[in-house]
Amino acid sequence: MFEAEAAYADSIFRTAMGDVEGAVAALARTLAFAPGYAPAIFSLGTVEYQRSHVAAGRRLFHSLLSFPADTPDLCDIIDHAGDFLIGRRAYKDGLELFRAAARQFPHVAVFHQGVGCCAGHEGLHREAIAASRRALEIEPANPRFVSDLGWSLLQAGQLSEAQEALSRAVAMDPGDELAKENLRFCVTKLARVPANSATPNPGLQPTSRARRNAKSRKSSRAARG
Repeated sequence: MFEAEAAYADSIFRTAMGDVEGAVAALARTLAFAPGYAPAIFSLGTVEYQRSHVAAGRRLFHSLLSFPADTPDLCDIIDHAGDFLIGRRAYKDGLELFRAAARQFPHVAVFHQGVGCCAGHEGLHREAIAASRRALEIEPANPRFVSDLGWSLLQAGQLSEAQEALSRAVAMDPGDELAKENLRFCVTKLARVPANSATPNPGLQPTSRARRNAKSRKSSRAARG
């Protein structure tokens, strides 16, 4: 394992230096020493995506799902792979990965959060809401998941329910500026809905200008765009 870790460290150095080919070679050496070294498979997957070898990158990411459940940091690594895809706006690939991960690890909340994020970007609002609710069921005290549910409801045009969830998220974490921003956005939309209308005007639906909330280690799951 020492040789594998040394080769992996070399790949990180070469990546930082912009030596893509050298990084790929170092990752290949890593996997030659330790074929089941999950961090190297994740890193090689990101490189393949960056080189526009999408099918190869997808295969590498999905291969992580076949690892033993006791693989060190496996869920974190899969989650990082999904976050990488979200960062590239590869929402369809991200959705496939997070769906598979959520089926395999149904009690890992961040995988359901990932499904909710990607499904929302793909316009699958019912699935996004269901996934956001599932994440919140697993971690009911997590204000970010409350905020995510609010944003999923907002995307679906369920403005009253969205306002309730986002207000609760802000109350749980007054420092969450993103939840506050999305709450203001929701209140503005509600103010423009005719008083006698039970269904919001489609023209008032939220757009990508508002943002889904972040995982705990990141400032946002997806930037406005």
